[in-house]
Amino acid sequence: MLVNKDDKFLKALLDTKDLKNSLYSILKHSFLYNSNKIEGSTFTTEALALLLDKNVVTGQHTLDDVQETVNSSYVFDRIFETVGEKIDHRFLKDLHARLMFNTTMHTRGFSGIYKTIPNMIIGTEAKVAQPFEVESKLDELIEWYYSLKDITIDEISEFHYRFELIHPFQDGNGRIGRFLMLKQMIENGMEVKIVSWDTEDLYRKALNLCGENNYSSLTKYLISLSDFKKEYEGFWNI
Repeated sequence: MLVNKDDKFLKALLDTKDLKNSLYSILKHSFLYNSNKIEGSTFTTEALALLLDKNVVTGQHTLDDVQETVNSSYVFDRIFETVGEKIDHRFLKDLHARLMFNTTMHTRGFSGIYKTIPNMIIGTEAKVAQPFEVESKLDELIEWYYSLKDITIDEISEFHYRFELIHPFQDGNGRIGRFLMLKQMIENGMEVKIVSWDTEDLYRKALNLCGENNYSSLTKYLISLSDFKKEYEGFWNI
């Protein structure tokens, strides 16, 4: 997939990847804090900053929460290391393996592989794909996405909903799905919308209202979120 090499925002992100208090570190902290908190992480914004910047753990957390938070930092870096690379089965399984490394899911043999046991999206009545349907449904989704000539927030919404409805992994689907959405927004030079933990109810409601060929509720939700690029324009548009 071609990425605009003149994208000032992307260039600023990549140029500041290893710097503290930079555009890259701000996006990383904001994205991880919100995405992980939606899934129940107990890291405060201050505790996450200490972990990311100094590798210091403060507060009381489960071992899995600590490990998954560390892992999510590496997954975030991987998203930017692979900008422009296509999403495929290998890429998806690699992200999941990195996210679940050394966790309970890893110990149980569920890391980096598609689900082998039927699962569900808790709190919804959505019927997710059965394990034997995962690969074919992902093939269909990925082929559709890369056949598009123009990608807007509408297509991002559709991809995200359809991915979550497939729910390809035993656990970690929400986080992987939001990582993919970040990748797609970055690669297409779009506004960068971070699903925030304080609008989690609206996010889940928007997903619940989606259906086949109707993803407008999720599109409206994403549009309502602030644009990270605009909020931190002074860091890159100079």
